[in-house]
Amino acid sequence: MFKPYIAIGHGVSTDGTWDTGCTWNGYTEAELAKEVVAGIIEVFNANGKSYVTDYPDNNKNIVRCVEEANAVGCSHYISVHLDWDQAPSGIYPIYYPGSANGLLMAEAIRASMKLRIPGLGDRGNLQRDDYEVANTDMPAVIMEIGSIKADNELIRNNTRLFGHSIAYGLMDAAGESYNAVAETGSTPVTPAPAVAPVNPAQDVNVVSSSGYNWDGYNIQYFLNICNYGAPEIDGIIGSETTACIQNAQAAYGIEVDGIWGPITQANAEGQIRGYQTKLNELGFACDIDGIAGPGTFQAVKNFQAANGLEVDGIVGENTFSRLFGNPAPAVELKNFTADEFKCACGCGGDVKPELKIKVQQLRDLLTQRSGGVDRPLVITSGFRCPAQNARDGGVPDSLHMSGDACDLYTPGMSHAMVDEIAYCAQQVGLGTLKYYSNLFVHVQLYPADLVMN
Repeated sequence: MFKPYIAIGHGVSTDGTWDTGCTWNGYTEAELAKEVVAGIIEVFNANGKSYVTDYPDNNKNIVRCVEEANAVGCSHYISVHLDWDQAPSGIYPIYYPGSANGLLMAEAIRASMKLRIPGLGDRGNLQRDDYEVANTDMPAVIMEIGSIKADNELIRNNTRLFGHSIAYGLMDAAGESYNAVAETGSTPVTPAPAVAPVNPAQDVNVVSSSGYNWDGYNIQYFLNICNYGAPEIDGIIGSETTACIQNAQAAYGIEVDGIWGPITQANAEGQIRGYQTKLNELGFACDIDGIAGPGTFQAVKNFQAANGLEVDGIVGENTFSRLFGNPAPAVELKNFTADEFKCACGCGGDVKPELKIKVQQLRDLLTQRSGGVDRPLVITSGFRCPAQNARDGGVPDSLHMSGDACDLYTPGMSHAMVDEIAYCAQQVGLGTLKYYSNLFVHVQLYPADLVMN
């Protein structure tokens, strides 16, 4: 029997506190997800389908939702979420690794949403053993319906349409018959403007090195990375983005018309490929394909963090100088290796030099206060790129991602040693977060002195 469980992402936590989920510009994941779930319920009610849900109160944490779904014998489990504000645009269903029925659900929901919501981005599927998909007795999908920032307007203006589309996809996966409902409560979706058509007669000798037709997101990533302006990366070619394209065209000495044609793209690809090549030479991995996107944008940020530069993803004067000419001043650390603070994923991201210096000073002071007994410090988590931060369960605005923080401990840790390390860190000018239950200390370049657990 078809009886799905429909969960609203976030809400009341296991300790009874309210969890908004990710936030951006006054919008919260929990509130937007709730409106999407309302759209799912509208379709099921209109078609006489049974279901179980935590709507509208959103007063059951994920443990209780999963327990309830298992206890009442639900046929499917869907949990609606939004991705954080640094995530790229697009839907992103998550299912348990190797689950054929989970994959079927994810594919059916993706297909339904893409069919019914013009201009919707798509990031594919993700296999990951998150709690809700790992502990349910039925096929389950955590549905990331888009980035709370990149897809904000599309989602909040069309929450019911998002919910309707998910409901149809879920019933498609289950082989259930249904009738579509009127799209009341949704506003029409306006697709992002297409790139201007190419005039082959004019540009016949200009060939794209990538052979890829850039979309609005690629263009905006390019304009940001190459310092021709910083339009919002929303995929829409509006007046601001057009003005930035004109800046690039003027810099290249080509016709300044604001139109993204093959001549402009060929120049852009050459510049981006040059940056990608240099970044990879220096150990900051990204595809060398001449196409601007989130991977190259993040590689620039990783390079900036590792070199003590402003972390904005823009190759401005200081970043360009460091990238192609002047290396970062060497930081001499007598007790740490060059790679000890780098991102665990191997992307090359590193913490800022001033943090390394202060951690070395912290180690020296710790040994001094121990009467000369050597007190080595082990770095358990240094720089984190967004993907690594997500794997580590870091908060969305973690200072690890800007190279301003790291976690450390010394062998033989105790509560007293947590206090001692934190005291020494504060003496050399570091902020601290003390983790007694896990026996480590988080240190950062900003003032803080908190007990986290």
